[in-house]
Amino acid sequence: MTLIEPHRFTPFEAGSPTSVTIPGLHRNTHVDVMRITPGLVLAHSHFSAALRHVGDIRRPEDQLILTFNLSGRMLLIDPQGAAHEISGGQGWIIRSGGKRVQRIVEKGDGCSNLVIALSLSRLSPALAGMLEPLLPKTARFRCLRLPVPGKSTLKTLLDGRTDPAALLRKEGQCLALIGHALEEIAAAPDQGAARGDPGLLIARVTAFLSDNLANPITISGIAQELGMSHVTLNQIYRAATGMTVFEHLRRLRLEAAERLIRHTDRSFTEIAEDCGFSDASHLSNVFRRHHDMTASEWRRQVRKKI
Repeated sequence: MTLIEPHRFTPFEAGSPTSVTIPGLHRNTHVDVMRITPGLVLAHSHFSAALRHVGDIRRPEDQLILTFNLSGRMLLIDPQGAAHEISGGQGWIIRSGGKRVQRIVEKGDGCSNLVIALSLSRLSPALAGMLEPLLPKTARFRCLRLPVPGKSTLKTLLDGRTDPAALLRKEGQCLALIGHALEEIAAAPDQGAARGDPGLLIARVTAFLSDNLANPITISGIAQELGMSHVTLNQIYRAATGMTVFEHLRRLRLEAAERLIRHTDRSFTEIAEDCGFSDASHLSNVFRRHHDMTASEWRRQVRKKI
């Protein structure tokens, strides 16, 4: 059986991306990988649905892995023989431990994942110490309620830029995702549920809304991602913020539109599209309700004060 050791084909230099095709596999099966810092690696894996993929993976003992399913389905068999299905847009956190893990992607399924690998030496002693009870040797795999990063986050993580500023930004984005994952498992060590900490739930939902302002959003879709009913989600959200999820979404969209109107010369049609309004007329009507003037009148007024 093929043994794949990702660290052996990861570029040594930070900011040196590469695309790796595993010999003997379909050309659409490859991994785009980049070292962001000496202890942080970002990868985007693609497995073709044209054939079945079976192989073993072994990572360095000191790595913490955060993976998000972007499409398709794969099965990981841990050293204890337990099977973990990575699918449905799930996020997983995994302690490597230097052990072999069997990976299976069935023909017809295919799979695409975002993978962040962090050396444990990057963690503070307090964070590293908490991993043993939360991700012990007998249970190194943990499914999260943390949703897949939004389209805007994925777009910037995978934009191919390698200049120093872009690498710093990518480092921050990756570490933020790992931080959210560690917060989640620390808040609910027995359940792995985001609802264990209302503050964490609010942060996750708010981040999701901010990343998807321009996209159609349903409360049932958000609730499903978090594993709770939309009624419970709104109850927790209102208790913590004084708003329902969609009241907050409307506020975030208005605030985003205000920033673009104030600081750019973009058309109202473009701003409406980027901020989740149906058209420029809808945008103007929202401004009339909130500011007692249209969007164009509001732009003229704020420009006079600058």
